[in-house]
Amino acid sequence: MGVRLLGSRPAAVSQAGAPESGTSGAPAGRVPAARALVPWAMWALGALCYLTAMFHRMSLSVAGLTAQERFDIDATGLAAFSVVQLTLYALLQVPVGIGNDRYGPRVLLVGGTALMAAGSVVFALATAYPAAMAGRALIGAGDACLFVSVLRITRNWFPGHRYAFVAALTGMIGGLGQIIATSPLAALLDAQGWTNAFLVASVVTVVVLAVTAAALRESPQQRDGAAECDGAADRDGVVAEPAERVRAEPAERLRDTLRLTWRSPGVRHALVTHFVLMGSFVSFTAVLGQPYLVAAHGLSGGAAAGLVTVVVLGFVGSSTGAGQLASRRPQVRGRLVLGAGTLVVCGGAALVVLPAGATVATLLPALVALGVGGGVSMLAFDLARSASPAHRAGVASGLANMGGFTFAVVSQLGAGLAIDGLLAAGVAPAGAHRYAFGIPLVLAMAGLAGMVRLRGYAGTAPPPGSSPEPVVSAMVPAGR
Repeated sequence: MGVRLLGSRPAAVSQAGAPESGTSGAPAGRVPAARALVPWAMWALGALCYLTAMFHRMSLSVAGLTAQERFDIDATGLAAFSVVQLTLYALLQVPVGIGNDRYGPRVLLVGGTALMAAGSVVFALATAYPAAMAGRALIGAGDACLFVSVLRITRNWFPGHRYAFVAALTGMIGGLGQIIATSPLAALLDAQGWTNAFLVASVVTVVVLAVTAAALRESPQQRDGAAECDGAADRDGVVAEPAERVRAEPAERLRDTLRLTWRSPGVRHALVTHFVLMGSFVSFTAVLGQPYLVAAHGLSGGAAAGLVTVVVLGFVGSSTGAGQLASRRPQVRGRLVLGAGTLVVCGGAALVVLPAGATVATLLPALVALGVGGGVSMLAFDLARSASPAHRAGVASGLANMGGFTFAVVSQLGAGLAIDGLLAAGVAPAGAHRYAFGIPLVLAMAGLAGMVRLRGYAGTAPPPGSSPEPVVSAMVPAGR
């Protein structure tokens, strides 16, 4: 203890008062610029892996119609790609969180990126539906390892009061991966065809894997061989504990870890927040958006891809803005996510009620609402962090992350089945796609009700020894 987090606090000093080894005699209170940049370099490596994951996750957003032709599948078959991928993603979140707490994020980042590279090769070369599904399953399993691991690296290298901003910045980087998976990928598919386009993605993923495996250090301790984070509480009262010390503590039984994490109303609030905001965003951008815009409103494939890009741009802009605001004023997080949830429900309702053939100008407010909600969902991880102790941070992040992807799995499969059923019943394609969006709307409304019920616990953890449902007025400052 007594040693400071690199890049954010005064340089460590020995008991004798002299600078400790590795500080190069820098004046007290200052950290050499090269050392101050190390946390950002380590975060950037993890964020680069996450950018790659987001590209692979969202690659069907503009390749969906091509996939239907290549594999001769209907809407349900197309939705099944995303359902299998995201089901694996959601189911693996808690194991990945436990793995981060027990073994550290580096192994999971490297292993997850390797799985994505292999899955992308299989998907590129597949000419039959089962092989393509196997490729998407590998991509989903690899993708599942990445975001929570980047959050763990963020927690290891940065002080708690910077966590919301860096987590949101991670979301913005992921949004760039999504942008690459829209219009740029559509252009590459047109120019190079299916196999070459996805093989290019595989090669890029292998390069990212090699750089990360060679250069990533998951914590200051791993680099310097000594603890460089102290256990002092940050301004929001959360202790930034060294990863090595956290993993060295006696391990709780898995059942107890899950039970204690779930009993925190603050963690459940983070989960339902992610359920509504990220779930609505992923449901539209992963698979359903482009076919909806083409079938329901008569847009061309290129124009539909452009509008999906607009949704992603809304995500990128709002994630960074929300992260900066939450870092400076953490007490507004609860109100911010509740407002975003209301906005998302209104946008989802518009997708159902707007008449067929709506203009781009009419569609834009609803699409921007979905993008903004997706960006604000990044605050769910800061809320989960604040509501859990450091040695259960990975499990709390994993539980929160399950929310949005559980929503996406249910809504995409349900919408695909609804579209095929309505078409078989003689409903016009425009009406079938519009009515099918009632499924994510109902899920979002149910999730919003949960956000309202738990809003008083946003970012809070019960005091030790208290009941799991403490009195709100005793727990939460006004305005939380």
